[in-house]
Order: sequence, then structure tokens, then C-alpha cells
Amino acid sequence: MATPGQLQMYNKMEAHEMFKIPEGPDGEPRRIQVVPDEKVSNAVVLHTHLEDHTLGNLLRMELLRNEAVLFAGYKVPHPLNHMIELRVQTTPVIKPEDALRHAVKNLQSECKSMLEQFDEGCRLLGSVDDPVDVEMSPEADVMDSEGYSAEDPDSFHRRLEAFAERQRHAYSPEGYEPTSPPEAAG
Repeated sequence: MATPGQLQMYNKMEAHEMFKIPEGPDGEPRRIQVVPDEKVSNAVVLHTHLEDHTLGNLLRMELLRNEAVLFAGYKVPHPLNHMIELRVQTTPVIKPEDALRHAVKNLQSECKSMLEQFDEGCRLLGSVDDPVDVEMSPEADVMDSEGYSAEDPDSFHRRLEAFAERQRHAYSPEGYEPTSPPEAAG
């Protein structure tokens, strides 16, 4: 007789089935399938395989920043399917595919900018390109793992404030274009 734990194993997909990418009409695997929405004009549904809420929410939020996008939403049809369905509807001014391409381009430049700022911040704090030489004291609890002295607890805060001050004037993401066209001055 099977126990309840054994019965659950029948519903579990095999590992190779979970990550299988369906083939397109030409027989080649396609991670993204674009299906025109027949119910709504100027709308598409994108079936994106091997993705989850992370990408779905990022794309949805970036698409909604574009004034030409009327609707952007996604869903994960089933937790075992490892895919998202992204639905995009736009005004007749722009095609949904073009709005998505523009959103992806903006996300790429935003991520690149964030990585550059992170690397610059690490470099300025001295943790990547310029390792901090710390002379360890005989007592293990006097210095923490980052090399900041317990006798001078404000040392870390001073460095952090100096870093924040430099960063206030350093933000300028290159390659980022607004998703909506600028308002015409009337």
C-alpha cells in the first residue's frame, strides 16, 4: 500500500520535462512565442519559457511607463510549467512588439548603469580594485571582519557618508531613453 508521500511522486515532472523548450513551426526551439490576441486589437500574448515572476514583473513595470501601452500584464499559468504569459496592448501609434523591444532596451541600459555604479561604489570604498590593508590587533574583537576598529565606530559611517555624497552628483544613466515621448511644450 502506498503512503501519501509516495502518491505525490506521481504528479512530479521529470527534470528533463520541466525545462523543455517547445519547437516552433520550423522545428527549431523557441523560448519566446508571439501569439496575436484575437479578442483585442493591437495586442499580443508572449509565451516566454524558462522565465518566472522576476522577468515578468520587470517587463510589466517598464512597459507601463510607456504612455502608448494601454495594458501590460503577465501570469504564470502553472508553477510547474516554468513560463510566463505576457500580454501587451498598445495604441495604434506603436506595435506591441516594438514597445516590448524598447522596454527591453531600457532595462538593459538601466541594469548596465546599476552594475557600473555598484562597481564604482565598491572601488571607492576600497573593496574591489584597492583592497584595504588592515593591521590586525591582538584582540580579535577589537577589529571586525571589515577592518573597522571598535575603538573608532564612526570611521565606517564617515566613509559611507563620503561615498553617498560623491554618488549624489554622479548619477547619469547612459543610453537610457524615456519610454514615453516627451510632452510637447504648448
